[in-house]
Amino acid sequence: MPHYRVYVLDEHGQLGSVVNFDCFDDASATEQVGRLADGHEVQLWRLVAELKFDDRGTDPSDDEAAFAPTR
Repeated sequence: MPHYRVYVLDEHGQLGSVVNFDCFDDASATEQVGRLADGHEVQLWRLVAELKFDDRGTDPSDDEAAFAPTR
């Protein structure tokens, strides 16, 4: 199930809050966000991959060793 993140902006266009949730598809996520918006501007993002930094004494210039998808 895809993971989504909603950024809720305040009246000045600044970040007010963040909501994380899982939903079946983009259409369902968009519908869910419509209920969360409550008159605020929102940005909906579908998270494709989460990256995890693994610092086990590896060379930081070696991106493949330093970063690995968690999913």
